[in-house]
Amino acid sequence: MEELLLRHAGLPRPVAPRRRLRVAAVALRTRPTSLAVPGLPPAPAAPPPSLLLAPEPVLPSPPVAADTAAVLLAAGVPPADLRRAAGMCPELLSVPAEAIAAALRFLTEEAGVPEADLPRVLRRRPRLLVSPVAARLRPTLYFLRALGVPDLHRRADLLSFSVEGKLLPRIEFLESLGLPSRAARSMARRFPALFGYGVEGNMRPKAEYLLGAMGRDADELFEFPEYFSYALATRIVPRHEACAVRGVRLPLPAMLRPGDAKFRATLAGCVGSTPPRRRSPLWHATWVDDDGDDHAGAVEKEAAAVVM
Repeated sequence: MEELLLRHAGLPRPVAPRRRLRVAAVALRTRPTSLAVPGLPPAPAAPPPSLLLAPEPVLPSPPVAADTAAVLLAAGVPPADLRRAAGMCPELLSVPAEAIAAALRFLTEEAGVPEADLPRVLRRRPRLLVSPVAARLRPTLYFLRALGVPDLHRRADLLSFSVEGKLLPRIEFLESLGLPSRAARSMARRFPALFGYGVEGNMRPKAEYLLGAMGRDADELFEFPEYFSYALATRIVPRHEACAVRGVRLPLPAMLRPGDAKFRATLAGCVGSTPPRRRSPLWHATWVDDDGDDHAGAVEKEAAAVVM
């Protein structure tokens, strides 16, 4: 009856919106990725998460950065070094200027760093500025003094290292090789760069190669702690293999210190012969490189000394 009246009146049949909404809802539940509408272009696909832009870092408030820059400029740090220091140690942008001023006072008044050397020290190790004086800098200074490390004002970069987290584990590793505690501490005192080398990534592989493949003992490490400053793959292994082929056993300094040219010349003249003793006047004439050729691990040693 309703349909007959609508036909005579010329009115269209009313649409049931509720049913259409229910069908659309079912379609969305069953096919969430198919949202195409007839007559309209398809919606662009969402980019993968890997392509999404990372949120921009939150910069510190300008007053803090300005105060920090003012303190560092007053300490003699060149303006060109400020950006480099912030890149190496982003905490500089958020640490209060009072804490940085306290670290500067500690370096000059307690650690004995001359004010003229502050720019060089901070360029090498800007993390000193964000290390708390009472919890990090002063305990490390006392530990290194008790250990007997000389010229600490020239090795101020070590002061940012943790005693429990970095200094003691290196000494304990040397003791684990069979060295007495006194010998391990003597090595660290004579060659403080040891504190900058990683145990697992640097010291352990080199020690295992010396004790294993090279057939040497830990006493040679005590005599020559600089062994850890040479690259294993490009210096230690090739030199040892070259000696092994000729049946020559050189002391570690004689094997590693000379440049390539002098090492080859020395090795050619040593066919199983015994080199002079360390106390002999022939030692420096024979084994110390006099051509100014720096060893391949010098850069590695220099970089490792400023590791966090």
